[in-house]
Amino acid sequence: MAGYHELPDGKIVSGTEYGTLILWEGNLVKAHLVLNREEKTPLHKGGIECVLFEDNCFITSGVDGYIKWWGLAEIDAAEADEIAEVAIQPLKEILIKAENGDPAHIVNMVRGKEFWLLNDARGNLWKLNCADFTYTVVLEYHSG
Repeated sequence: MAGYHELPDGKIVSGTEYGTLILWEGNLVKAHLVLNREEKTPLHKGGIECVLFEDNCFITSGVDGYIKWWGLAEIDAAEADEIAEVAIQPLKEILIKAENGDPAHIVNMVRGKEFWLLNDARGNLWKLNCADFTYTVVLEYHSG
């Protein structure tokens, strides 16, 4: 587990290396959050590295280069029955990718006043404009 966020009531939302989110209540898994319950389609293709919370939304990002926003109410109300998976849908999403089409591997996100800085394990520091979601590389460095 790389990214997680604790809710005021003590529940925890954590990312997984499989691209799903897990909603914890105490020591128990309350639900595995996926896009499609029957097919168990993960929320991201690959691990979720960041789980942040802002303006009643969870923000996730990871290996696939996507940043996705999820509603708090939908996640907080998730309750598994005999099947552990609960389907949720993103409110919005954006793909961060290089000019050659390779997606970023976002390992960290830091919020500025009107932008996000995205740390990419593939060797880039990205700046994402919050107003129009345009992004640019502001620094290149070694990957890994």
